[in-house]
Amino acid sequence: MNGEIGNSDLPVCSFGADTPPRRRGIKAGLLPILILFFASSVAFAQVDEARQAIDRGEMVVAVNLLSEALAHNPTADTYLYLGIAYAGMKEYEKAEDTLQEGSDRFNEDPRFHNELARVYRETHDDDKARAELRHALQVDPHNSDASDMLAFMDLTEGEVQTALKYWNRSGRPIIDDILHNYYLSFGSWVVRDAIAFQPTDILHYNQWKTTEARLIETRNFTNVGLEVEPTKNADHYSAIIKTATKTNSLKDFAWNALKGTPVATSYLDVWNIGNSGLNWNSNYRWDVDRRRVEGKLSIPVPIPGLLHVEISDTWRAERWDISPNLKGTSCPQSCFDYRANSMRLELKRIFNYRLEAGGGFSYANRFAHGTLPQLATDSRNIGKLFLETSVRVNDGVYQNRLHLEGFTARKTIVGDFNLTGGTAELNNRITISKDTRTYLDWAIKGGTLRGQPPVEDYFVLGMDLHPENLLRGHTAADHGRYGLGPMATDFFLGNLDLDRKIVTMPMFDNFNLPYIVIKGFGFFDIAKTWDRTRIFQPSKLLMDSGAGLRFETPANSFNVVYGKSLRDGKAVLFGYIERRLW
Repeated sequence: MNGEIGNSDLPVCSFGADTPPRRRGIKAGLLPILILFFASSVAFAQVDEARQAIDRGEMVVAVNLLSEALAHNPTADTYLYLGIAYAGMKEYEKAEDTLQEGSDRFNEDPRFHNELARVYRETHDDDKARAELRHALQVDPHNSDASDMLAFMDLTEGEVQTALKYWNRSGRPIIDDILHNYYLSFGSWVVRDAIAFQPTDILHYNQWKTTEARLIETRNFTNVGLEVEPTKNADHYSAIIKTATKTNSLKDFAWNALKGTPVATSYLDVWNIGNSGLNWNSNYRWDVDRRRVEGKLSIPVPIPGLLHVEISDTWRAERWDISPNLKGTSCPQSCFDYRANSMRLELKRIFNYRLEAGGGFSYANRFAHGTLPQLATDSRNIGKLFLETSVRVNDGVYQNRLHLEGFTARKTIVGDFNLTGGTAELNNRITISKDTRTYLDWAIKGGTLRGQPPVEDYFVLGMDLHPENLLRGHTAADHGRYGLGPMATDFFLGNLDLDRKIVTMPMFDNFNLPYIVIKGFGFFDIAKTWDRTRIFQPSKLLMDSGAGLRFETPANSFNVVYGKSLRDGKAVLFGYIERRLW
């Protein structure tokens, strides 16, 4: 019985022996999970400890902790902070390799691209930094860290449009304060009235560009710029408008008196008189055959957005020889003296940097001594009303501007002439290479004039110190006498330029110049003229080509060109000044 009992216990023991193996199987399955969980907990703890070490600047400690954690649990955070720690030790190659490996494993995590961009910025490889930041925004279009870095990189290079484009994608930057040269109070009232955005607004490019255009139009400043700095509030920033006010030192007056010597001209400029925003600009050209005295008072009117008012007076005493344009006529009939005193009032408003409009009135008290009554070489006077507007439609890789001008003179208003005329000009630019600052520019311009205009109101094509219709193988004057360039009541003109930046020379606001950008360019011009009055002979199809250098400041450009007329083979070397469009 005892044996039976013992035998009966065996099955029980046998049953009991079957159960533990199942439990051991369950425990054996849980054991790796428990080990993995424990290792992960240790790894997570190491990552947290490493982050604290990084915050304390203990990069070696962080690297040791993260290297051990990486061996047991290669998470995204482990790769990320190990790369950051290596970068903190200036081990940039190891940082790049670690972050790149992490990016390959966790390709949906944009943080790796952000940190790689920081590494590349430390090694001065901005192109790779930009590529990583753009990749980060492809992964996460609302990545504020990446858009901030891209925006600040562009701002430091003056690329305000690109910077704001990246910010605006995520509804930023929200402006808390508008500062002027880092001060809460405005150093000049024209800055306050020119601003096209307000606190609590999201700053957009067109608002800044409008502000900039208004400030440049005042001509109070050598340069205008924008900085955007973060505040303590997330996604909120301070907009800092930076201006450098033009000075009126003895050095500036001496420079103005001498800078026009090659073209027989002296200048006298007084900027921002008493910080009022008013400018006085004058010049005297002492060329014996083209004497001219000009004076202009520029007045910004204190209304939001500013209204620009200019009052000017010009006295001219010139000799003309229009025989190159008159068929079968030569001096003395085609040679005459011309004198006039002209007064002009002009108002201009920049509603938006894409839309400008202006207009005014001019009156000329004339005296011309000649024998060509059909050209009004007499003492009749003329008063004209004029209007102009500029419209910009595109402002990206392709930019354009349409500029329209119209004028009319009526005896019933004032003066002795009836005439109407106008011009239309379309300017275009394509950015071929932003990095090398290479651009293709072309312009198409046409003009028409109706009535019996005096000789000085005919359209003249060719180069002058301030040319209106640029034909760069021709000059408007010969040996100081006007009348050499093609003259007509109607014309068509095309200009094609390919230019590239050579170097930027910082001037540190000496002579009221912040910098000079030197560019080389080649050009091709084409033109045709017609004359409704049948006084001047119509031109053949004129084609000019050549090359030159541009010396650009923020507002103007002085150009020196060598141009050749392909029609008659004549060549000219000439310098002229033009207002910058782009």
